[in-house]
Amino acid sequence: MLFRALIAVLVGFFIQLEATYGQQFSRIDSLRNLLPRVDKRKQFDILNDIGFAYRLSYPDSTIWYCTRAYEIGQELNLPKELSKPLSFIGLAKAYKGDYKSSFDFHTRAIEVAQQQNDSVQLAYGYNNFGRLFFDQGDYARAYENLIQALQIFEVIQEPAGLAYVYRSLSNIYKSQNDFEKALDMSVKAYNLRKKVGEPRTLLSALSELGLVYSELKRVNEANRCFEQADSIAQRIDDHISLAEIRLGWAEFLVKSGNYKKADSLAHLAYAMVVKNKNQRLMPRANLLMGNVHYQLKEYSDAVPYLKQVVELKSEVHLDLKRDANFYLGKIYEQTGKREEAAKYINQYLILKESLVSVDLAREIEKLQFQLEIEKKERENEQLKAVAVQNESVIRQQRLQNTILYVVVFFVSLVVFMQWRNTKKRKEAAERLMLQNAEIEAQRREIIRQNEQLARHNRELSDLNHEKDTLMNIVAHDLKSPLNRIRGLASLIEMKGSLTSEQKKYLGLMLDSTRAGLDLITDLLDVNSLDVNREPGFTSFNLDQLINDRIAAFIPAASGKSIQLTAEGLAGQIASDYDYVSRIVDNLLSNAIKFSPAQSAVTVLLADEGDAVRLSVKDQGPGFSEEDKKFLYQKFKKLSARPTGGESSNGLGLAIVKILVDRLNGSIELNSQPGKGSEFIVRLPKKPA
Repeated sequence: MLFRALIAVLVGFFIQLEATYGQQFSRIDSLRNLLPRVDKRKQFDILNDIGFAYRLSYPDSTIWYCTRAYEIGQELNLPKELSKPLSFIGLAKAYKGDYKSSFDFHTRAIEVAQQQNDSVQLAYGYNNFGRLFFDQGDYARAYENLIQALQIFEVIQEPAGLAYVYRSLSNIYKSQNDFEKALDMSVKAYNLRKKVGEPRTLLSALSELGLVYSELKRVNEANRCFEQADSIAQRIDDHISLAEIRLGWAEFLVKSGNYKKADSLAHLAYAMVVKNKNQRLMPRANLLMGNVHYQLKEYSDAVPYLKQVVELKSEVHLDLKRDANFYLGKIYEQTGKREEAAKYINQYLILKESLVSVDLAREIEKLQFQLEIEKKERENEQLKAVAVQNESVIRQQRLQNTILYVVVFFVSLVVFMQWRNTKKRKEAAERLMLQNAEIEAQRREIIRQNEQLARHNRELSDLNHEKDTLMNIVAHDLKSPLNRIRGLASLIEMKGSLTSEQKKYLGLMLDSTRAGLDLITDLLDVNSLDVNREPGFTSFNLDQLINDRIAAFIPAASGKSIQLTAEGLAGQIASDYDYVSRIVDNLLSNAIKFSPAQSAVTVLLADEGDAVRLSVKDQGPGFSEEDKKFLYQKFKKLSARPTGGESSNGLGLAIVKILVDRLNGSIELNSQPGKGSEFIVRLPKKPA
């Protein structure tokens, strides 16, 4: 075992000294060699193919080749597909992290496709737009664009495009932990690609399907998908895809506890990565090998692989380095080397904290991107409004000029025939001059108002940006030390051997940090709800949602011996699933928090025709008339206090009110002091 691990370390070391190339580089070279020997129409297609092939590894090359393709397309005045190179450039810009430029190129691609009536490229453009918004966490816009792409592909019956959109929708549902819908989308994508019969896309669909099944804990189906994907990759001799499939399969098997089979697959995948000299997959393969040996308690074999990951110089693999430090710390702890264990555990905690900061920075970047997009959309709307005004003025001026020409003609005719009407002609000319002066004055006033409007918009944008920046800075500066305190307290708790008094103080420390983090999360949520997305309406079963949320709160209710039940049926509604779930969570949380022990909290559902009635009833202290005046105000703490020492920041009901209003619903309170309370929410079954 030790000898095998030593050989693997040496091989990995020599691989890191060599440059690596993608499997399809030979195909790219052959396409480049064809360029001088074909006409410009064929060059357009070849340049697009080369650019698309480079998009992942060398996005700058994609931009260069696709820019040439676009210039050739303009030169040839192509009636279709001119938007394709613009879409590819947009993808490359996104892979480089330049999301603003990516947005601009995708916008141009859609405009060109609309001008050319190119339905295929228009649908792909909407799909790429959706994926861009998805990457930035704007799921509402992402879903809207993907649905537009889906509708077009369904009309033109484009199987490859439909499969692409279904896969994108599957990613959205996975990000929302709605794995059943993600499975439905992945199955549809797989069936379409199976019908098309292209091995590489079918292989990709099977891998995606296997990952969804693994999230659903459906082990047999996941293994079958990975096995089929493995078979296809072997048949087409695609070594890189085969290595990635086996890595993913082995990682899934480790999570499932099947360490022996995971060990076999991990060694096969590692050997293939070594053979193909793939630096991109090497860190992941080393971590997998170390993890498998760790799970099998082969600690001496695991250490060399894990140390290769720890010693990576790149900042790209912080998550892999974090996990490798964790396993090394555990290994040295198990083998009694406490000093080494402490070193790696400390490094693990540092990397874990760094990743939290990186995630926060990414969230800030996403918010900034969304603000830029919203600003650009407002500017576009203003430009359209100004264009309409200018067009109206131009039409009016053209009409006046036409009238002026007619008047001049008849005046000249009258002068020729009756020179005595000179005085009347002068008066008419003076009237026209006054009209022109009025038009000029109006034009100057329009310019002045436009400048004033632009200045006000800039001021509003600056104030909004300053507010968001302050909010994010405060959140970051508070969350980091609180997370660090919480992590250190958790480590102390894991060590054990604490006195009852120490456990009590440690519990108080954890409760305080948890309350602080909850407050920061609610603050960010309120800020996000004030400025972010409109609701995205989907159809779902409200009864199932209620049952799921009650199941989530049963542990909290049981801790206070509170009976939590649901009565009635509401059925299917079309609304925003996340909004409704958040409304129910806040109402249940408040009911449990302010209810005494040995009481009951009841959720009542009813179908009222065009609306559904949802109420949460408790046996708590109720609300006074003074409380009701400030019921839905932010940060307003009312007279009642939590019965179990829980924290309350006065934001829960404010968030509920915002969400209910967004869904065009209503909320009312039935309560008397000392006799409990009942919040009644009515939501429309369908969006207005």
